[in-house]
Amino acid sequence: MSLLDDVSIVVTPNGYKAGELYAVIPVPTEGAEEIDDGSFANDLDDWSKYGVTSATGGIATIGASANSGIFQNILTEGVRYTVTINVVSVNATGTSEVTNGNGNNLYTITETGIQTFIFTSAIASGQIILRGMSNALFSVSSVSVKEYTSADMDVTRATDATRVDENGLIADVLSGVPRIDYTGGGCPHILAEPQRTNLVTYSEVYGSGTFFSGTSGSVIDNTTSISPSGDANATQVTSTGAGKIQSGGLGLTINTDYTLSFYAKNVDATAVTSRVLATGGSGGSNLTSVSYISELSTTEWTKITHSFNTGTNTTIYVYISNVLNSGGTIQLWGAQLEEGSYATSYIPTSGSTVTRNQDIFTRDGIGSLINSVEGTFFAEISKPITSLDNHSIISLNNATSNSDSNSLAIGFDSGQDFYIRLRANGSSIFTDNNRASSSNTFYKIAVAYKSGASLIYVDGIPITPVQGSLTDVFSFSETLDNLSFDYNGNNVLPFYGNVRQLQVYKTALTDTQLAALTS
Repeated sequence: MSLLDDVSIVVTPNGYKAGELYAVIPVPTEGAEEIDDGSFANDLDDWSKYGVTSATGGIATIGASANSGIFQNILTEGVRYTVTINVVSVNATGTSEVTNGNGNNLYTITETGIQTFIFTSAIASGQIILRGMSNALFSVSSVSVKEYTSADMDVTRATDATRVDENGLIADVLSGVPRIDYTGGGCPHILAEPQRTNLVTYSEVYGSGTFFSGTSGSVIDNTTSISPSGDANATQVTSTGAGKIQSGGLGLTINTDYTLSFYAKNVDATAVTSRVLATGGSGGSNLTSVSYISELSTTEWTKITHSFNTGTNTTIYVYISNVLNSGGTIQLWGAQLEEGSYATSYIPTSGSTVTRNQDIFTRDGIGSLINSVEGTFFAEISKPITSLDNHSIISLNNATSNSDSNSLAIGFDSGQDFYIRLRANGSSIFTDNNRASSSNTFYKIAVAYKSGASLIYVDGIPITPVQGSLTDVFSFSETLDNLSFDYNGNNVLPFYGNVRQLQVYKTALTDTQLAALTS
C-alpha cells in the first residue's frame, strides 16, 4: 500500500494564484446545498427577516431602512463554506454586505452579477445574514451556501516581491502571490520571509548620486551588461589601476544587525575585494570579513553577503576595491542593505527605500482533514541561517483559540536546533529542541501522534525527545483544524525559510512507514 493512500493533505510548490497556494490533495469539493429556497420561489417564507425586506418573482430586495436583512441559521463553527450570490441591483447608499451572527462582515456587495467568496465560520450562532446598513438597498436572485473542503492555503503579502524562477533568473512576483523559488536549482520550494526594507535607494545603478557614489580609478557602465534578472541593467566596473567603488557614510542604529548583499561576477579582475567598514577609506576597521570578487565565476552571477553588527558605530561604509592596483573588470547588480542577521530575497529600488511585507500562509476550517485523536504531520523544510532571530515554526492548531494549548509544531528554534513539540489541553506532551540543524539544508521531519504511542523521525532516524515522553497519554481539548506557518495560528513565531512539501495523515504511521517517508 502506498503512503499516499492514507494522506489527507499534501501541499507542495504546485499551482497558485493571488491569495492562494493550491494543495495537491485533497481536490477541492463542495457539499450539499445548505440554504432553504435560495432562489426565493417561496418569496421569503424560508427566511428570517427584519427591517424592510420583500421578495417577488424570484428576487429578494433588502432595504432601504436604517437596518434591514434576511438570514438563515445554517452555519457550523469551524467549517469552511463557499457562498455564491447573484446580485441584481445595488445602490451606492450605505453598505450592502454578508455577515455572520455576530455582525462580522464576511463580504461587501458593491456591484451586480454573480459573486463568490469562501470563509470559515468562526462562531457558534450559525447565522448567515444578507443585510443593508445605513439605508443601503440591494436585490438578489439567488443565494447558495455549501460546505467547501480544500487544503489550499491562504497567502497574505501586501507588497510585490521577487523569486528565482525556473530559468534561474530574478523575477517579480505580485502581491499576495506565493513565491515558488528555484534557488540552487533542482526542485522548487515555497519561500517564506519576514518583512524587510532595502535601505539602498538605487539598487541597480552605481556611480554618482547613488548608493555606491564614491568612485576613483574606475570606469562605470550601467547599461550594457545582462543582470541576474535577464535585463541589460547590470553595472560593469573596469579598474584603471587602484580602482574602487565606495558607498557614502550610511547612518544606522547602534548595536543592530544588518546585512549587505549584492550580485557580482568576475570578468578578468585579479585582486578585487568587498567589505563593510566602520570608517571610510581602505584603512577603516572591518565590520565584516573580506570577500574576493576576483575569485568568482566569470560566467555565473554570485550573491555576495556581508552580515554585521554596528556595535558603537552609527556610520558604515561599503568598500569594493582593487587591492593590488592591477586593473581588471567586474560586474555588479542588485545592491541591498537590510536590518537583520541574514540576507533575504532581492528588493529592487529606484530612488527611495522599498519594503517587502511578510509572507503569511494559513489554512483554517480543515478539521475534517485532520484527525484530532491520532495522525501524522510531515514537513520537508530548511532555514536560511544557522542561528535564527527567533523560533521558526509550522504547526497544526485550533484556529478559533489561536493558542498553542492544542498543537503540533515542527520547525527550528532560535539557536542551531530543531524544534518539535506536541501540546494537548495546555500540557506539553513532548518537546525536542536539542538537535543541531544547519542552514540551507532540507530536512524531512515527521511526527506520528497517538495517545501513549507517538513517534518522531528526522531523515529516516527515530528521535527520542529530550523533554516529555512519547508514551504519554493525552487528548486534545480542541479540534485541530488549522495548518499555519507559525506556532499557534496567530502569526506568533512565524516560519521563515523554505518548504518543499507538507503532508497530513489521519493515522499514526508506523516506524517502517515513517522511516520510508523521511528517508
